[in-house]
Formats: sequence, C-alpha cells, structure tokens
Amino acid sequence: THEVWQLFVLVPLVGLVLGNTGVMLAEITDRTPRHRLGFAISLVGTAGPLGFAVGPAFGGFLADRYGVQSLFLIDAVLTAGVVALLVFGYHERADRQRTSQRVLTLVRRSLVAVVRHPLARAVFLAYFLLLLAQRLPLPFIALWVEQLNGPVGLATVVGLVAGGYGLASAIGSPLGGLLGDRVGYRRVFVSGVLLVAACLGLIAVSSGLLPFAIAYAAYGVGFATAGSMLFTLLATGLPPEIRSPVLNLALVPLYVSGVIGSLLATVLLAGTGGDIRPLWAIAAFVALLAIVPAVLAMGRGSSADGGERSSTDQGTR
Repeated sequence: THEVWQLFVLVPLVGLVLGNTGVMLAEITDRTPRHRLGFAISLVGTAGPLGFAVGPAFGGFLADRYGVQSLFLIDAVLTAGVVALLVFGYHERADRQRTSQRVLTLVRRSLVAVVRHPLARAVFLAYFLLLLAQRLPLPFIALWVEQLNGPVGLATVVGLVAGGYGLASAIGSPLGGLLGDRVGYRRVFVSGVLLVAACLGLIAVSSGLLPFAIAYAAYGVGFATAGSMLFTLLATGLPPEIRSPVLNLALVPLYVSGVIGSLLATVLLAGTGGDIRPLWAIAAFVALLAIVPAVLAMGRGSSADGGERSSTDQGTR
C-alpha cells in the first residue's frame, strides 16, 4: 500500500476480527469447571495487556530497523498463524446446538437479552464506566509523562511505562481470578475497582515519574482484575439460553467508551486549560461509580457470584 485511500479502505476491514472475544468467553464458559472459571477467564484476559506490553516495543524495533511495511507483513503472517491454530488445533463440541436463524435475527436477540436481563444491564453499565475512566486520561499519557520527566527519551519512557502496565496486568489478573474463585467474584471486582480508583487518585497528585509508573502498573492490575470479574459474573449468572448471545456483545462497552471517552477527555482538557492532572481525579470518581450497578445487581438476588459456592459446585462435578 502506497496511497492514503488504500489505507482508508483496508484499515476498517481489520475491524472484521472484532467480536471474537465474546465467542471465546462463551466457549470457555461451556468447557471450564465452574470452580475454575474465574481463573480461566482472567488468564485469557492477560493476553491483551501482555500484547500491549510486548507489541509496541517489538514493533517499534522492527519499524525502525526494517520499515513499517515489513511490520504489516509480519502481522499478516502472525494472523495467518492464528487462523491455522483455530483450524487445526480447535475442535467444537459435537453436541453443540446449531441454529438456522439469520445473522440479523441473532444480533437482535443478543441486544434484547442485554436490555431485558438485569445482570447483563448492570455488568455492561459497570464495564462502560470502568472503561470510560480508563479512556479519559489515556490519550494524554505521553503528554503527562513529558510533564513529569521532560522530553528527553520520551518515546522510550512512555514505552517502558506502558510495558510495566501490561506486565503487571498479565501477572495480577490471573491471581485475581484465583482469588475470585475462592472468595467470590463480586468481592474481587469491588477490590479491583477500589484499587483502580486509588491508583488514579495517586497519579493525580504524583509529581515524579517513578511514583506515576508504580501507580500506573498497580492500576493495570486493578483494571484487568475488575474487567475479568465482570466477564465471569456474566458467564456464571446468566441463564444458558442467553449466555452466548450476551457474551458475544461483551466488548460493546469498549467501543462506545472509546468514542465517548475521547470526546469527553478533549472537552475536559479544554476546560482545564490544558492541565491533565484533573483528568486523573475525574477518572477515579468515574471508576468508583462502576461499583454501584454491579453491587445493586448482586443485591437483587443474582446467583452470579462464585467463591462461597465453589466447593459445592466442585463436589457436584
């Protein structure tokens, strides 16, 4: 590709890969023992943070050494490898039910399931608020690092900070999943959100690069853990007949928050005169709001929470 219009046509096609997360969550839920589900979903959830940690560093090296076009070629080869793994290494269960309904009918069914089921509504709202808190300061990370550390080696420092976030998330999320299987997903979710809010608040008052990097890495642990627990609450609390349709839409809050968060962050930054610090404090408050819908849903008698019943579930398998 050598023309801008070609990129304009090709890049949106990459979006066709979206939607597979819900399929993976549904499949994991069907195949994983209930008492290990939190750990399984959290373990899969480490792929994103780990990729975001390793990818930019590795990709930057390749782009500097061989050019951006070679990077796209390598991406294509890796994607083909993923397809090969799915074709030859993954086998669906023979007893899986099939449907002859049209795609648009299935999409409408999924949307109706999300709107009508109180747990689905609560989890989607909580996940949206959690992601919105992330999106508010995210576009200005490089500017924030520059304010704290100056312009020298800015790209390298930003990469190291992002790498620390990703690695901490990849390590902390499975541990949170194990804890959720033992003490309950709701408790671990609330703890994760509180960690997120505390770290965002600390970043808002930090004045040095090292405190920021440590708080940002800890924030990654809280964010990854809370997100994984929300997915687990969905997987364990929804009736089997609507579980897969709802999980297929699990990342809709991500796309919506990405648009709203970026626009809102720009407006807020203009209102603060270019000062990024208040964005961190606002993000901490928004993150705390994510606790409300999830806790209210659990308080209405939902059976989604695990932990306390894990030993019973284990004994019945």
